[in-house]
Amino acid sequence: MKKLLLTALFVSFLNANAQTPIQEFNFNGTLNNTANTISFIGTNNFVPDRAGVIKGAQRLNNKALEAVIDNLPQGKSSRTISIWVKFNDISNANYIWGYGNPLNAQYCGLLQQGTTTSNSDLSLAAWGASNDVIVSTPLEKSVWYNYTITYEGTVSKIYRDGKLLKYLEGMARSTNGNIFRLGEINTIVGINADIDDLKIYNVALTPEQVKDLYESAKATNLLAVATVEAKTVKNVVKAKTSNEAIITSGDVNGAAKTVEVYSQGQKIMGSNATNISDLPEGTYLLKITSTPSKKITSK
Repeated sequence: MKKLLLTALFVSFLNANAQTPIQEFNFNGTLNNTANTISFIGTNNFVPDRAGVIKGAQRLNNKALEAVIDNLPQGKSSRTISIWVKFNDISNANYIWGYGNPLNAQYCGLLQQGTTTSNSDLSLAAWGASNDVIVSTPLEKSVWYNYTITYEGTVSKIYRDGKLLKYLEGMARSTNGNIFRLGEINTIVGINADIDDLKIYNVALTPEQVKDLYESAKATNLLAVATVEAKTVKNVVKAKTSNEAIITSGDVNGAAKTVEVYSQGQKIMGSNATNISDLPEGTYLLKITSTPSKKITSK
């Protein structure tokens, strides 16, 4: 319980000053947004998410999902779009998401090019090669990545796992369209990946906010794992012989937990890390370990 409480406080701490998305889809057993006002259209295929939670993510394998979202950022409006992706095939191009018209600068979409090596071109497309932001990135199958793009003024940026990969200045977008597509660029379907936690903002998040968004999503993932573990009850059964008594599960419960809080690689709090709310604003790492339980033997 203490582990869950501290992790929950950590998540709340990171999200205290976070921007609120105008649209959010967590794909937790539904294609609806979290407000239950908009739904993706298409055949669902729910799979475990990055925390192993059943039906917590959506698998797209040569199929697409579409949603009509009327408040998508248009023209040259500021925006941030964040999504988690796990590629199941990297030999072919994966069209992650996109919306807008297939005309010069009127499109906004993200795609990971196919590769037979350990690197692949990641493209923030605006329709027209001179309008695209392209960067080569290391890429592996079956690894969850967090992709975030921002646009403000004439500056476009691509982040992965909270780190800036590339930015481009001097390109004005004229995005025009309200159909948001997953696994499809314009009308061409091409993807083999699992997706999760799509968030759309009408502001450009700062680099610090992008990093905090990634870190808080990792912490949420940790919380989900901890919740699953808390619900799992393990019973130890020991055979009884004529010279020994049965050891019940009550004899081994109550193992002590050590909670440590780190900032920039330095430990700032030890096993008394219960006053997390007193910490100053910033990003922290929790380390929770179990003290080995005492060995119980029968006489």
